[in-house]
Amino acid sequence: MGLDFLVPIFGILVVLVPITGLTAVLTLKYGGKPFLETLARELRGAGGLPAPGLEHRIEELTEQVDALTSEVERLREAQRFDEKLLAPGRGGPAR
Repeated sequence: MGLDFLVPIFGILVVLVPITGLTAVLTLKYGGKPFLETLARELRGAGGLPAPGLEHRIEELTEQVDALTSEVERLREAQRFDEKLLAPGRGGPAR
């Protein structure tokens, strides 16, 4: 039982491992980096990433909507109160 069959395998691996590593490094450096930069730029432009200050603006708009909602509800209550006062036969003045 000899180990003679391992000599060609290790000989091939001694050459293939550095070549594979160098190929992977060069591919990521020259192909992957520009691709990722382009992808990030496109996502930023398409709204994938939030713009600076957008979160603050959304909070302001949410507060304005809440204030308007409460104001509308108060106006509806005042309108109902006025309708009750003006309704004939419910204690309101007869016209």
